[in-house]
Amino acid sequence: MAEKEKKSFPMLPGAHWWALRDKFRQSIPGVVTDRYLAAALNMQAQSARANVLPYLRDIGLIDEDGKTQDLAKRWRDDAQYENVCTEIREHLYPEDLRSAAPDSSSDRAVIGRWFANQTGAGASAVRRMTQFYLILLEADASKRPTPEARPATPNQKLAVAKPSKVTKIPPTQVPSPPQRSATGEIPTGHRSLPEVSINLQIHISADATPDQIDKIFESMAKHIYKK
Repeated sequence: MAEKEKKSFPMLPGAHWWALRDKFRQSIPGVVTDRYLAAALNMQAQSARANVLPYLRDIGLIDEDGKTQDLAKRWRDDAQYENVCTEIREHLYPEDLRSAAPDSSSDRAVIGRWFANQTGAGASAVRRMTQFYLILLEADASKRPTPEARPATPNQKLAVAKPSKVTKIPPTQVPSPPQRSATGEIPTGHRSLPEVSINLQIHISADATPDQIDKIFESMAKHIYKK
């Protein structure tokens, strides 16, 4: 690597780094293309061609033709992962950066200033270069971030029905049938229409206010008992 000519460094996102490593562990491809990356990383082929393939070449996982290298085979092995990260750092970054930031406890701000001064890149690019360098410094395969469970949104929460109050109204009392005369006739003053027994159940919401409950019974008295 011609260190004095190097004006840019890999900006491979950590999510892509780990996702590709998982894919390589499942089955290492003979050739990595933009279409392969688009499928593996769920992105557009054009974006993969511009934003991922060049970095994989710089890192040394693939050659100029996209063929996977021996480094890629060792990269996916947990036992060799730390050594591979060290090898990539020594291949990509000059001695002055590696001396200023030798391990994962290094000051992130120091690393960011170095990239900013050496590349002249903007804040977003410097942040991405720094993040990738820190992944290589950590060099710990067990530190792969795991997706966290997303909290349910209000629309996803199950609606829980509130218990309702059940108020039972006793059935109206049916008067005893009038006594018949010796001839079997009902005295004129006791003749009436057949009585009907009504049994009502009222379901009142648990969050109903006392005023609302009073209104309900007031309306019942008006329409049922004619009071």
